Amino acid sequence: MQLLDSLTSQTLSKDDFEIIIIDDGSSDHTSYMANSFMSALPIKYFYQNHAGIASSRNHGIYTAKGEILLFIDDDDIATTTLIEEHIKTHRRYTGGNYAVLNYTTWASSIFVTLLMHFINEIGCFQFSYPYIKHGDILDYTYFWGGRLSCKKSFLIEYGVFNTIFQFGCEDIELGYRLAKHGLKVVYNCKAVSKMVRPVSFDDFCKRLIQQGRSQYVFSTLHNDIEIRTWTEVLDAEEKWHNIRADYAAKIRSAKELDKIVNLKLKHKFELDDLTKRLLHSAYWWAFRACKIKGIMEAKEAMQD
Repeated sequence: MQLLDSLTSQTLSKDDFEIIIIDDGSSDHTSYMANSFMSALPIKYFYQNHAGIASSRNHGIYTAKGEILLFIDDDDIATTTLIEEHIKTHRRYTGGNYAVLNYTTWASSIFVTLLMHFINEIGCFQFSYPYIKHGDILDYTYFWGGRLSCKKSFLIEYGVFNTIFQFGCEDIELGYRLAKHGLKVVYNCKAVSKMVRPVSFDDFCKRLIQQGRSQYVFSTLHNDIEIRTWTEVLDAEEKWHNIRADYAAKIRSAKELDKIVNLKLKHKFELDDLTKRLLHSAYWWAFRACKIKGIMEAKEAMQD
């Protein structure tokens, strides 16, 4: 609902865009919410039965009438100029091979924990915005679904999302295939979306395990050392062998430290530098380990 509400205030005229909602088997009130905004927004609503994120995005691609497609996650909200800024960049880069990446940050309505700050600004496990600047022309590894726009004709001609992916890597894998046809990603930091759903330690560990599984699947689809390197599968077996015995205990330790730090912040206690360093070290170890765990789980499952 927050996303749809944010789209009612776009600076671009509602006559110049359409909103396509793909409901992937939800059991909540998504259809009701969509219907409640029909009079305020040009909405098309479609339901599908748990087909996954790649299938959902393909559904949207083939349903859209417009030439420029903007993918937005359901737990984000749009700033008022989001769509207009994407359109501005596409007008400057008119070639079909140009996509546009916007900036995503946390909404001001939620409390940003040290973990949430870490995954975006320090460890960059979720996004790596600190390493890019406005106007940069980026490669396929920045083809980030949920905060990206591209030309429909380019996708229809050269490829859409691979539905083998249920979560994670569906965007980068498509970007890799499109790169063979000249894909370039332009970063516009003035186009901004904001995440309204906070992330906990458990949430992010589960997400990274899923990400690791998808990375292994990605690595099996393309016989390319570049992809095997990006997906981190080359030495995953050796790394897992080295950390497996300590995995559960270290994850628990990192979770407890995260909990203690959050309690201190909640009660207005200041954190000393040593505590921050220990927390960051625990995050680094835990999040890397979760990815490796996911890679090995997928590898073992595919070998069975």
